[in-house]
Amino acid sequence: MRKDFDQKSNKIKCRFVFLDLGSNKGVQVRKVYEPWLYPKTPFLKYFDDYFGPISRTYRRQDVCSFGFEANPRHFTRLKHIEKSYINKGLSVSFENFAVSNRTRDTVTVYSETNFELDWGAGILDTVINNKKNMTKYEVPTMDLAEFIRTSIQPLRPEKVLMKMDIEGSEFIVLPHLHENGLLCYNIITAMAIELHDWAKTSFNFSLTIPSLKGLLQAQACKPTLIMDLDDETYNNDVDVQPDW
Repeated sequence: MRKDFDQKSNKIKCRFVFLDLGSNKGVQVRKVYEPWLYPKTPFLKYFDDYFGPISRTYRRQDVCSFGFEANPRHFTRLKHIEKSYINKGLSVSFENFAVSNRTRDTVTVYSETNFELDWGAGILDTVINNKKNMTKYEVPTMDLAEFIRTSIQPLRPEKVLMKMDIEGSEFIVLPHLHENGLLCYNIITAMAIELHDWAKTSFNFSLTIPSLKGLLQAQACKPTLIMDLDDETYNNDVDVQPDW
């Protein structure tokens, strides 16, 4: 499983890496390679800052994007985007895993049965509106720390930008990354996080963006830059297919 995933990225020199945790419909990855379709998104500034501005000659061919999404309902679309970009010589992979602190386990993922409302699928059913009619999936977990160590660090990218919007699982994953010494600038350059306050009670965790930054400042290494950014623009994507 990991071998196949890695081989896709190794076809191209991964000068930069984008980790999209909670890919949903794949819009954030599309913003990396087709930013002209999403002019109002706040994330574009960070893609320009960390990967360099896109142009007619530079299509960010040296940016390798790895997306993880727990909700299997999105994967027909995600695999279409992946195939379209690979055919253009880009390195993009989407995988159906629940980002976690362990691998080779399974978790129940809850989602809205009404696909029009299916934005907050995750391992908690807290924000599911119709709990009597919600959809459940058994989804394999992926240890993010292990993935970074075994699949990202060997690529030796100059910069790694991460987006984390994993519907409460951040309260499992962030402490795990910290305990493994991975929240360092030379490993994960910058990270945009959405902290879901409604999940704190379930995990008995009181982490905030300021407290996370304070925790990282106490590390021996230069800390990962933490951005409190939840870019929900173009959630339904645009009508243009991933083709240029």
